[in-house]
Amino acid sequence: MRKFERRAVLAGGAALGAGALLPGRAFANGGPMGAWTPLADMPFPVQEIYPAPFRKAADPGPSLKPNPLDLLVNAGGLTPAGAFNVTDKVTFYDPAYDAWGFATSLPAPRHHLGLVNNNGFLYGVGGFARDRNGGWQMQAGNWRLTDLKGEWTPMAALPHPQAESVTQSLQGFVHVAGGRSPAGSRNSEWADHIDTDEHWYYDPRDNRWRALAPMLTARNSAAGAVVNGVLYVIGGRTVAGGNTTAVEVYDPLSDRWEKARPMPKAQGGLAAAALNGKIYAFGGEYFDPRPGGVFAESWEYDPDKDQWRAVAAMPRRRHGLGAVKLGEAIYVLGGAAKPSGEETSAALDKFEI
Repeated sequence: MRKFERRAVLAGGAALGAGALLPGRAFANGGPMGAWTPLADMPFPVQEIYPAPFRKAADPGPSLKPNPLDLLVNAGGLTPAGAFNVTDKVTFYDPAYDAWGFATSLPAPRHHLGLVNNNGFLYGVGGFARDRNGGWQMQAGNWRLTDLKGEWTPMAALPHPQAESVTQSLQGFVHVAGGRSPAGSRNSEWADHIDTDEHWYYDPRDNRWRALAPMLTARNSAAGAVVNGVLYVIGGRTVAGGNTTAVEVYDPLSDRWEKARPMPKAQGGLAAAALNGKIYAFGGEYFDPRPGGVFAESWEYDPDKDQWRAVAAMPRRRHGLGAVKLGEAIYVLGGAAKPSGEETSAALDKFEI
């Protein structure tokens, strides 16, 4: 591996203030920096989300033409208002019109629901329920949605509850890696859970989950992305050690994890997406030193070189946010501007490089 050299950004979004538009600029060495564009706000503020790409219409059947993923969808999350501050609402954004709409609601409210597009279907895995009995009741459920106007169908649940995981589609399977699991019989609050390294995959052909090689580092609130047929798990945090810079890569052909170059900063509660063969990671939060804070930093990872570099910072710093690649851009949405859920955001910004 080459020695990483952190590069300074000429201008960043945090310095320009909320809602600012960052024009495309360059690093001193001539490399691209990226540009941010503010778009239509979400229908309501929401955080602790894992949005996914989807399509405008139901699959018409076998075709030589792929059905494009031209919408982004968010399901559930924590909101500033409503019963127990958790929602069952499903919203979608159409970049062609810079407009939001509502799809069929979840069967039950969830936050931290792992939403993923796999083989043209949306799956909502795990997450937490919240009611008068506790705010972090970890779930093992797995719902599938075929069409935005259709109904969510229960599918095989995880072998046991697991949430705040990385949930990604890889080679036609749904992968759930790391996160948190109940420490014992109690499962109502965040303190009832422990970090896990468990790694499962869901096979839609027989509606079953199976175990795979565990991650090298048990952690939660990490981000994930798939590039060149392998899965990357980026950053996150542990209960004992706080935020981590760890980056690990999983090869499904050998069922093996390896370490990759760590992130430049330890960021938990961040989001990531792949674009043109590279991974972009955004935001996150930290709790130490107190009172903590929220990151505006954005990073680019080049898997071929195993190198990180800074790109244009987010114009609106957030954690518990989502990032979805559509076309030649990444759409970054929701989250909160302060640690632990204060100042929940409805912001949507487009990142281009």
